[in-house]
This record gives sequence, C-alpha cells and structure tokens, in this order.
Amino acid sequence: METISVHPNPRPTLLTVLCILTFIGSGIGVLGNLVAMFFAPFIDLFQPCMLDDAYNHLGNDAGALIVKQALDMAQIVFDNFLAITLSKFILFALSLTGAIMMFKMKRIGFYLYTAAQVGFLFVAPVFIGWNLFVSMALLFSGFFSALFIALYAINLKHMS
Repeated sequence: METISVHPNPRPTLLTVLCILTFIGSGIGVLGNLVAMFFAPFIDLFQPCMLDDAYNHLGNDAGALIVKQALDMAQIVFDNFLAITLSKFILFALSLTGAIMMFKMKRIGFYLYTAAQVGFLFVAPVFIGWNLFVSMALLFSGFFSALFIALYAINLKHMS
C-alpha cells in the first residue's frame, strides 16, 4: 500500500535561518532609513559648525590626513543624505521582499534579494566616491553579501 502526503516539502532549516536573519537586518534597515528620511530636512542643523570645528583642530601628521578624509566623506554624506537614505530604503525593502518570498519558497525572491545586495555595493561609490573607507566597507559588506547569496543559492532547488 502506498501513502501519498498532502503536505508540501518542508522549508529547509538553513533557508529558515537565513530568512529570519534577513528579516531582522533588512527590517531594521527599512525602519532606520525611513526614520532617517524623516529627519533629513533637519540635517543642516548639525553640519556647518561641527565640521568646521573639527577641521580647525587637525594637524599635518598621517593620522590627521585620515581624519581629514573621513571628515570630507562626512561632508559628502551630509550633502547627499536624502538620496543615500532613499536608495538604501528601497534596497532594504527589496531585500526584505525577496526574503519574504524565499520564506514562502518562491524562487523569484532569490533574484530580488540578489539584486538588492548588488545594489548596496554601488550606493557608497556613487554618492561618496572611492576612498579607503568606502573600499574597506565594500570589501566587508561584499563578503557577507556573497556569503548570504551563496547560502540562499544552495536552497534554490527547494524553491518553485
């Protein structure tokens, strides 16, 4: 006698864990960037005197040059704050949507998630430009993006 199961294939544990981690990270990213966009009009209240004061206290040694580069980058972030937070909000929302779809065992979620992760790699270079800090951040975030994409890809065979 043969029994037929009416239950679909269960979701693999690795996929469940990855999706939960993505729900947490992307959920915090969506909420954080939403709040940041709300406060974007007030960013000019902090920027002018704070950076000028910091520039005035810099010396000419190697450490001061690194600090100057960081301050220059902070100035660029202030100038592009709304565009950066809006871009990141959209990418986090896309990543979250992809994770929800993968949690529901939909293959299209993997492609949405992957597109969002690749998009994240372009936000800083587009708005800030290339420098030591951006390069290090890309290396770090690129590693974890590639790791998660690879781990999600292992589970593609279970998705429809």
